[in-house]
Amino acid sequence: MRRIAEALRGDFVLAGRPAWGYSLLCALGICLPLVAGVMLGHVPQGAAMALGGYLTVFGDAPGLPYGERARKLLVATLMVTLGSGLGALIQPYPWVAAVVVGLVAMAGGYWPVISISAVLSVALTYFAPPGMSVPAHMEVTAAGGLLMTLLLVGLWPVRRLQPLRTAFETAGTALADLLEAAGRAPLSDESWEVLRRSAGTALDDAAKAFSLYRVSEEDDRALQRLLATLTRVLHETVALRVLRAAAMQTGVGTGWTEKLNEAVGALARALREAVTLGGSAGVPEALGAVGRFADQVEEIRRAAHTGGAPLPAAALLGQVRRCLDRIGMAVRSVAQQAVEGVEVGPRLPRFGRLRKPVFSTGHHPVRLGLAVTLAMVLMLVTHEHYAKWFVVTVIVSLRPAYRDTVERVVLRTAGTAVGAAGAAVVLAVAPGHLYLIVFIAVCAVLGFALRGASYGYWTIFATPLSLMLSDFSLPLDWGAAAVRVALTIAGGALVLLFARLLWPRGQRAKLTGRAVEMLEKHAALVRSLIDQDPDEVRARLSSAAVAADRFADSLDRLDKEPGGSAPQRLRDAVTAARRLRDNALALFAVPRPSEESGPTAAVLDMVADRLENVAEAVGTERPEAPADDLDGVLDELGAHVDVLAARRLDEVAEGAADQMTEVRRGIMHAAAAQPALKGLSAEALRLAALTAPRR
Repeated sequence: MRRIAEALRGDFVLAGRPAWGYSLLCALGICLPLVAGVMLGHVPQGAAMALGGYLTVFGDAPGLPYGERARKLLVATLMVTLGSGLGALIQPYPWVAAVVVGLVAMAGGYWPVISISAVLSVALTYFAPPGMSVPAHMEVTAAGGLLMTLLLVGLWPVRRLQPLRTAFETAGTALADLLEAAGRAPLSDESWEVLRRSAGTALDDAAKAFSLYRVSEEDDRALQRLLATLTRVLHETVALRVLRAAAMQTGVGTGWTEKLNEAVGALARALREAVTLGGSAGVPEALGAVGRFADQVEEIRRAAHTGGAPLPAAALLGQVRRCLDRIGMAVRSVAQQAVEGVEVGPRLPRFGRLRKPVFSTGHHPVRLGLAVTLAMVLMLVTHEHYAKWFVVTVIVSLRPAYRDTVERVVLRTAGTAVGAAGAAVVLAVAPGHLYLIVFIAVCAVLGFALRGASYGYWTIFATPLSLMLSDFSLPLDWGAAAVRVALTIAGGALVLLFARLLWPRGQRAKLTGRAVEMLEKHAALVRSLIDQDPDEVRARLSSAAVAADRFADSLDRLDKEPGGSAPQRLRDAVTAARRLRDNALALFAVPRPSEESGPTAAVLDMVADRLENVAEAVGTERPEAPADDLDGVLDELGAHVDVLAARRLDEVAEGAADQMTEVRRGIMHAAAAQPALKGLSAEALRLAALTAPRR
């Protein structure tokens, strides 16, 4: 119950700004047919057209490019139209209708193109008052969908690039927040993880948005460069935090931190200005701050040559400076590209290419089809006049995850009760079609404005909206509202019964395979760091992140099974895997190892072997292979850094302070790699311990 209460509170928290402009367009698309129907004396036709537009909006995705968005709306219009035709066709055959609606619901579960709006169209049209022929019903429904599509994408000439620009602006802003956080101390690991995930998700969203646009070849290359540059900022920022934390632990003092914080703050402001305002005024100031930090590091390096500072610490700060330099160059590049901008000619939006149909798997479609069929049969047996509310509750409440279903049932029941009571009050105080249209308009504006920000408020306003649209031509009273609330509660009870009795418990079995996959992918990432081939490291980094996300998804699904609960140690393993990848990025940022770099390759090989051994133990349920002496090799690395420092000081004494000798290359790598290797090893050992079989 505590989880449900927390979920309900979360559903009523506004996760973003209400979309008032969008909601006004949706309300206009719904109310215009109603007004026309009342004024022309064709109330049923106007209501059917408004319902077609309302159901079509369920297929809209405002963040997509307008060509892709128009395609989705047109597909939704087609499915809703076909659904209305099928619903009108089966009206004379109640028992056939029970089977058909259940089969359509099952098909919608298997094939996402048959969305919930199409299933609702079949059910609501079947329960609608007779009077229109099948072709007439399809015509007015299609007209409503096309009107809504035209309203929602009609402004494409002036807003055609808005989804793409919004995606890149969000990504740049999230990266600026992350960069600012990397320059602050102290910042808890939990706070950093939140910002890290936010930046990664925003960058992924920008990549997806870019993949949906087809612009000129020149602009296409520009967007690819911008995406690659933002990705570089993310990687260097993660490395910067790891290296900065390591530098703070050295005996070099803290005077350099003020210059570093100043430079990082200026870079973050310049990046935020570039992606939000399209300007580059802050770039010179940011690069100047980076230069001042570089001067400070150079002073520390020279002091280290005379014994005034530890040489390994100076080498580590040199790597921090190189990270900052690369971030500065990347921010300047982003600012230049933002000033140049990307333009698309005023042509019609291009539709996405037809894709191969994607079908879902699992037991949910069958469960949904059986539940909807039973709901139809029960309503046919009872001859309930408002049976649609029982059936609709079952259709929209049964979700692929058990806990989501419970939360949806409770939320929908509460929302329906509040919404139906509000509708009843309005009907009792101000009856009549014109008053109803005003009430529908208010609900549409508030509901669609809050739809993307709060599912709880959307349910409260969507309930009376659906109620009025589906029964617009029927007389309504207080009794009708009470019956609808009762039927909604009964439908929710049926959904909970089906969810409890027919829910499989299979996620725990999948965890083993996905844990093995996560361990193996991270072992491959660690091994790829030996040669540091950029393409291979990036590919391994991506595949390791995907494997960890798949494992986390299984944990989430396990949490939502009846009686299921994901062990906290496996949640911690996902966090350890993410931190391992962060340390891998830090190691990837340092100069490549040379002959003088010591046991770096040996450490990486041993870490990869440890992860692979645990993966084999998890997959085969056999005991782990004996652990190697990783701690001893790490101690050797520390001793190797001290030896290189002494040899480098000898070179400086001989007059080679500014020469790039093999020893200098070695200490530049070893001193900077040591903290990243220690962090990577610690997180790898933690990941192995958390995922190893329990004895």
